[in-house]
Amino acid sequence: MKYAKSRLSLLMFVQFFALGATSPVMSLYLRDCLSFSGAQIGLVLGLAAVSSIVSPMIMTFLADRFISSERLLCLLNVIGGVCMAIFSMQTEFYPALFVYFIYNMAVNPTIPLINAITFHHSPSDREKFGNIRVWGTIGWIAVAWFFSFVILRDGGSAVAREGSYLPLLLWISAVTSFIMAAYSLTVPKHGTPKDKTPSGNDAETNPRASLFCPVDALRVIMQPGVFTLSLIAASYTFLDRFYSLGVSPFLRQVGFSERAVMPVMTLGQIPEIAAMGLLGLMLKRWDAKVVLALGTAMSVFRFAACALGSNKFLIYTGLSTHGLAYTFTMITVVICLDRFCDERGRTGIHQLFTVLTSGIGGFLGSYAAGLTLDLFTNSVGMVNYGAYWSVPMVASGAILVMVLWMKTPANE
Repeated sequence: MKYAKSRLSLLMFVQFFALGATSPVMSLYLRDCLSFSGAQIGLVLGLAAVSSIVSPMIMTFLADRFISSERLLCLLNVIGGVCMAIFSMQTEFYPALFVYFIYNMAVNPTIPLINAITFHHSPSDREKFGNIRVWGTIGWIAVAWFFSFVILRDGGSAVAREGSYLPLLLWISAVTSFIMAAYSLTVPKHGTPKDKTPSGNDAETNPRASLFCPVDALRVIMQPGVFTLSLIAASYTFLDRFYSLGVSPFLRQVGFSERAVMPVMTLGQIPEIAAMGLLGLMLKRWDAKVVLALGTAMSVFRFAACALGSNKFLIYTGLSTHGLAYTFTMITVVICLDRFCDERGRTGIHQLFTVLTSGIGGFLGSYAAGLTLDLFTNSVGMVNYGAYWSVPMVASGAILVMVLWMKTPANE
């Protein structure tokens, strides 16, 4: 593909622009605009994560078998844009729960699809994946700044709905999803296999095996070293849901305005840009286990800073490590995982990895975070965030011990 790096980078930018419009403040929107309880918020976000279990399995059967990954990415963004527009009109719990679930059924596979497309079009530059992925981070930052400093530059009273600016972000996400769908059609297909029939030993013994079950992908994921990586990533995702659910309401409670919440949260992504650029060099110089331990240690610090966050400087410092923790943990795992992929099974392996992390880890983490939020909320709606953040802080310490103790396939 001509100008592959530039075009793949733009693909990352637009997709994360669409997702970044709502994901950072969804818990705040559900709490402040729809008046949902912590348990209800946890269930909405948790069932959204459950879609990461169901939809990747479906997409695994479709991608590169009946439809190319690029065209499937277009279709999913169209569905996601429609669902987000419908979701913005919901005010009751169960309709909102249902529509947001369908929305995530569509959008959750988009990131592993883009990862697979990137590796397909640049297979010899695996270690430089972070240089392309960083544009997703830039897109995530850009939507926050665009919203706060462009859309709301004059106060934003004209676009506020019932005193809140947050509903506008849902429409920004929907429109960007449609833009992403159109752009996906410009990316050349890397090829849909002409032979859509099963092949290999599993196909010989069970002709339907490779069509209805990603046997090769499952075999790779269940290798002890790969499963260890997946377990670490799933545990990180579980605890990261405490951050995702709690940080925007936390910032509002400690005194940040609604307009300032998203730009402040981007402090976590700005250092991530440098980290993405340095990650390839770090993995060449250091063992991947060292990088994973560094990311997990930063996650511990992030939660500790929020737990002790009585002053804004400490909060800023804690939030600034969020993207570093994500890069050194999750992106390192993705790069290590791709070393075990072949051309035919790459999309399926990345999708199954999403099932374990965003799916199982995301559901359990979101619901646990919602229950924890309710547990430490008093009768007037104030949350004891010192206690709330202590839960993932202690658990992250346990994950750090696990990372230091377990062997990863990067050592093999």
